[in-house]
Amino acid sequence: MKRFEDLNYYEMLEIPVNASPFEVSQGYKEALSIYHEDSLITYSFFDDHERDLILKRIEEAFLTLIDHKKRTNYNSMLVNEGKVDSKTFTEDKKKPIPLFQSNKVKNKELLTKKIDKKIEKKDIRMMSDELFSKEIISGIDLKKLRESLGIDLEEVFEITRINVTILKAIEENQFEKLPPLIYLKNFLKTYAEILKLDSNLIVDGYIKNMEA
Repeated sequence: MKRFEDLNYYEMLEIPVNASPFEVSQGYKEALSIYHEDSLITYSFFDDHERDLILKRIEEAFLTLIDHKKRTNYNSMLVNEGKVDSKTFTEDKKKPIPLFQSNKVKNKELLTKKIDKKIEKKDIRMMSDELFSKEIISGIDLKKLRESLGIDLEEVFEITRINVTILKAIEENQFEKLPPLIYLKNFLKTYAEILKLDSNLIVDGYIKNMEA
């Protein structure tokens, strides 16, 4: 799992390294729509400082990759610093898995009420007490609790718009597939809030699980 500051420009825009100028522009527009302060998808994920940092990097990425000379120099820098193999820029690459799905969000309020009703039918306090009795919290613990509450992963996706592949990676402890920590912490926070759990304890417990 890379740290946010270690993402290269292609990863920032979630485009392949052989992306055309059109794909660069599309990746830029998509990133802006996702991380802008008015975005329904990420409005609760980041504070102003984090969002400003992300948007600044997105702008830098676009201005570099859309300019042929700057992009060539940037690619050379990646190769010289050993961050990317020189063959990478001549091979076809699959587009990275997006962190968010930016399709039209369904009625978020209605979906949230549906989940709240499911939680009301269960003894969430007893379940959460059992969960927080552990210092380390794994993704399997979260999955077990979610399923005990009768909440589908797709319902979590519909509210958060976090890619289902990322949600599964969190629940299955597939650390190599997890996004940078700046994203992961906010994803865990949102996941916890949906299940009416203490988000700080969830984030701390999961990070300890990763470190262990």
